[in-house]
Amino acid sequence: MKHIDDVIFVLQAHHFVLPEVLQEQVLTQTETNTWQIKEEIPTARRWKKPSDSMAMVQGLFSQGVTPREILGHLLPGHTMPSDMTNEIAIQLIMSLVYERRSRDKLPEYNTFKDAVELFRKSKNILILTGAGVSVACGIPDFRSKNGIYARLHKDFPELPDPSSMFDIDFFKKNPAPFYNFAREIFPGQFTPSLSHMFIKFLEESGKLLRNYTQNIDTLEKIAGIQKVIECHGSFSKSTCLSCKNEVDSEEIREDVLAQKISYCKKCKTGVMKPNIVFFGEDLGDDFHEQISEDIDKVDLLVVIGSSLKVQPVALIPFNIDPDVPQILINRELLPHYQSDIKLLGNCDDIILALSMAIGGEIKDEMVQG
Repeated sequence: MKHIDDVIFVLQAHHFVLPEVLQEQVLTQTETNTWQIKEEIPTARRWKKPSDSMAMVQGLFSQGVTPREILGHLLPGHTMPSDMTNEIAIQLIMSLVYERRSRDKLPEYNTFKDAVELFRKSKNILILTGAGVSVACGIPDFRSKNGIYARLHKDFPELPDPSSMFDIDFFKKNPAPFYNFAREIFPGQFTPSLSHMFIKFLEESGKLLRNYTQNIDTLEKIAGIQKVIECHGSFSKSTCLSCKNEVDSEEIREDVLAQKISYCKKCKTGVMKPNIVFFGEDLGDDFHEQISEDIDKVDLLVVIGSSLKVQPVALIPFNIDPDVPQILINRELLPHYQSDIKLLGNCDDIILALSMAIGGEIKDEMVQG
């Protein structure tokens, strides 16, 4: 039988934490010895709908089943230490079940032609972009066979896990691996791709509701996109971990390109951290506030070049109206995400083909670009 500590280790290795929406809730034991979650979620954080698995757990709580008993059902064959508190059991339960999502495909949308018609008629397009839109710019993606994480595993064996490069606790202890690597993706070396320009042209034609990017390369802003939310922050600014002095990242460029740890010029001792969201950090309020507004306005969702593995951004497709069509433009299928139309291949090639088929000003702009 596996010990529960093994499960905790696996969860931590995959950056499972108590979801932020539940960190702002209070789970209390009632007079009838049942457990309930108080609704104390800030309005801007209520865009995430409860999953079916979460509803199941809440039902068990209401029936008087204890957190330890529920955890036992979820992890059969694992022993739990006798001193495990209910609070720890609850955190494990939420990490295991809370964010699992699914959606049903809309049967009327299937083909490339359908995608073209959707782009033509939609007026509030929400585009969610990942590393795939920047690959053509010379920036490697993260999770492909030859992506950043695969290379980190080889080049930095001291990392307990490749994604530890972007773990805030690891960075505070040892920022050297990050600074040894950061120059490869530091802004100022790359120009926007056709995919970036397509989004810009959608904005100029009045069709773009918002571009939510998971990228930190600032290429959306370089492309001139105004309606953009940098969900995971960007390299544009950097902040001292000690005195919180914030500077333009141009001030750390020399150190980054020299693969040296950059220290604060104000306090002299604090390490400068680019304002990107590391694992273990919460997304900014601007993300939650904007998606809370946009989620009821979107009439077409397009996912371009994303693995949809990093939450909470990956939850966006599962929280919009189920009747809103969704298109995936990606190199490969995503087994955990059911879009209505799947256009597989290099993002820029697909975007160019769409632009030619859509016609009009977008076609003209792409040809001229």
